[in-house]
Amino acid sequence: MIKDKKITSKNLSSTSDPKIHRLGQNLVKRHRNLFVYMVFGFIAALINTVVFMVLHKWWHSAVLISNTIAFVISNLASFYFNQKAVFINNVDHEHSTWQKLIVFFTYRIISLIPDSLIMLVGLSWLHLNALLVKIIDQILVGIFNYLTTRSVFQAQETSMIKKAKERLQTRKENKKS
Repeated sequence: MIKDKKITSKNLSSTSDPKIHRLGQNLVKRHRNLFVYMVFGFIAALINTVVFMVLHKWWHSAVLISNTIAFVISNLASFYFNQKAVFINNVDHEHSTWQKLIVFFTYRIISLIPDSLIMLVGLSWLHLNALLVKIIDQILVGIFNYLTTRSVFQAQETSMIKKAKERLQTRKENKKS
């Protein structure tokens, strides 16, 4: 019985099915921005958390002041990461860096509202551990931020109806040839 398991695991690890390999490549290619955003989003969340903890726990700054300063510092870093490393395919070249920065911070200010509420409720009302609340906060706000950040840096996709019409037109042209 043990011998069979070794053979099975050896066979599975040595199998190189081209379809599975291609599927994996397509998955990574399709979701590259998400994977890279998660890495740099983690770094930005770490910056946010460290700045917040230093200001709030060590310097005894108020929750909202600590959270807002951490928000500004981490989002400046996040903007830089997103522009230089995350969203490098299908990039919006129509808008200047300043226009993107304004739209980026507009979305992020919207996310500052639930960010601050989570921190206030978790620390002031529920009296939970500051680090735990900040980690939960960064995960929830991070999801919203990814969805809005894509729209800032990537060129806008054409509508589904326009895509469908283009596909139909392509099929008609292919049938004629």
